[in-house]
Order: sequence, then structure tokens, then C-alpha cells
Amino acid sequence: MSLEKMLANYEFEQWLYREAQLLDDIDFDGWFGLMHKSLVYQMPVRVNKEGTERPDYSEEMFSFNDDIDLLKIRLDRLKTDYAWAEIPPSRTRRYVSNVKLVNYVPDEKASVNSYLLIYRSRSTDIHHDLISGERRDEFLYEDGVWKLSKRSFIVDQTTINTRNLAIFV
Repeated sequence: MSLEKMLANYEFEQWLYREAQLLDDIDFDGWFGLMHKSLVYQMPVRVNKEGTERPDYSEEMFSFNDDIDLLKIRLDRLKTDYAWAEIPPSRTRRYVSNVKLVNYVPDEKASVNSYLLIYRSRSTDIHHDLISGERRDEFLYEDGVWKLSKRSFIVDQTTINTRNLAIFV
């Protein structure tokens, strides 16, 4: 790996760590500022297949499949008294690992894969959620900064053991 790609990989690691911190701190406006106007933000439904057939997720069904406008609506709703699933807000901790630069064109575009583990607890509930998976991200360089233009979160679980998906991956 060239020095340029090593530095780029580090830059995207730091970008992903910052994103995780913004979400864990419930700074949704700061997080939304990291998104590109052409954003596609999706989580395909995981499916069970025989043997080693891949992909083992649907390419046509999604738990969510948002564009930038729908994501903004979801964020704005969380700021109201009508987001019952998040009153009070979840306490989350996002663990980002295995960051790998897949494709990189300096100051233009990049593809980055990473693993994500989310720990989530709610109010006084003694139970917690663990959600894990792989993120496949695409970035565009705009106005001197990298913006997320596409995220596909491939969740590890076929049946997600959480009461709702009112958090962001």
C-alpha cells in the first residue's frame, strides 16, 4: 500500500470515528452535515440461503432505504415530542473497526468498508441491544471535505433483536 493510500485510509478512519462520536453524542445536526446531497442510506434485509450462496441479503428489500430528504425528515422528527421510540433518547456506543479503503481517487471519490458494533440501552430497561454489521460507504469530495454519498449497512443478524430502528448506523 502506498503512503498516499495509507494516509487516506487513516483520514477515513478518523472521519468514521468522528461520525460515531456525533451520533453517540446525539448531535444529529452535526452528523447530517457530513452527508452529501445525493445520499443513498440503506440497510438491506438479511436472508438465509443454503450453503455459501452470496449475497445473503436482499438487493430489493430494505429495512430502510433513504435519500437525503427522507433522512432529514427522520432527523427532524427526532427533535419533536412524536418520536416515542426515542423518548428518552437511546444511550448508544458505536465501535468502528476493520476500516479498509477499497477505492480512492484523491479529492474526488472513495469507497470504504468498515465493521460497526452498536451497543444501545434504553431508559431504565435492564436489557440492551447489540447490532453488528458491515458498512459499505462511498464518499464524494466537495468544498474541501469528504461527504458520505452512499451507505449500505449489511447487518449480521437475520432477525434483528431490537424494538425499533430509530437509531442511525
